[in-house]
Amino acid sequence: MVADICCRRRFVPLLLRSSVLSLLIATAGLALVLVGQSMVRSGEPQIDFSSIANPSHLPAAEATGTIHFAVAAMVSADSTFSSYDELVKYICASAGQKHSFVLRPTYAAVREGLEDGEIEVAMVCTGTYLHSQASGLVRLLAQPEFTAGRTYRSIIIVSANNPARSIEELEGQTIAFTDRESNTGYIVPCVSLAEMGFPPREHFERTVFTRSHDRSILAVTGNIVAAAAVDSLVLESAIRDDPTLADRVRIIWSSKAFGPPPVVISAAVGPELEDKFRRAFLSMHEDHAGRQLLQNLGIERFIAPRHEDYLSAAQILERFQKADGALWP
Repeated sequence: MVADICCRRRFVPLLLRSSVLSLLIATAGLALVLVGQSMVRSGEPQIDFSSIANPSHLPAAEATGTIHFAVAAMVSADSTFSSYDELVKYICASAGQKHSFVLRPTYAAVREGLEDGEIEVAMVCTGTYLHSQASGLVRLLAQPEFTAGRTYRSIIIVSANNPARSIEELEGQTIAFTDRESNTGYIVPCVSLAEMGFPPREHFERTVFTRSHDRSILAVTGNIVAAAAVDSLVLESAIRDDPTLADRVRIIWSSKAFGPPPVVISAAVGPELEDKFRRAFLSMHEDHAGRQLLQNLGIERFIAPRHEDYLSAAQILERFQKADGALWP
């Protein structure tokens, strides 16, 4: 398995344990570059793979039998890898393909990989899927159906010790967003705040981007920022892992529910292979091992995509784009 990953420093041991990755790096004659870039002034060191050139022309998946399967890093890279590695293996094996787990530093990088045919299958943010519609090079493949009571919303959280009880009371403070193509972590909150009379560029003293929802939560609990716009599903998952978090953050705003982040496929993939992958996702809940993997992710099953589930998010993106960036950080 080849991993294409931008991750935090504590993920290095896992990467180095991959002999194949080590061979790839040695063969390419490239070194990992430690970057001094911090996450919102936290001084968090990162490993930057952006200096490693991505192949511009990969052989077709049908010819190589290897699928480049990406998972947009809605949470930090180490968490994404540990959470989704087994699912990627399962789906690709079910489709009769070898797999290459791909992580890219931004949602846009995943989208561009899909559009260029460098990535065949991906689990992406709703915003990334909607941004891809302009190219016509990315298609819906499946969508998750979450366990009862789980909805996909944008929420704005503050630390429990922050006296602010409303968006208005956050005036002049710092807010964290995740990624510029994130539906819940950027697009929806920006449009909603502006339409409530609190355009982010004017209302907050400073805005920052963390690149993942769990980092945004960490920035709030660490009092690095006053507030953060995050995915409700990620917060729920974080609270399940650490119940004390429920007492350390407070939700002060929540959007309506949106269609779940979808699974997409590159238009470069032929119909026969596309059908194999669709069947692998849609039948996953019928298998004991598949059900266990789904349960670990809080997913009931995957279902055929319902385009209408993404219309409300598409309308918000349209309003976002019509503002021409005048109101956005």
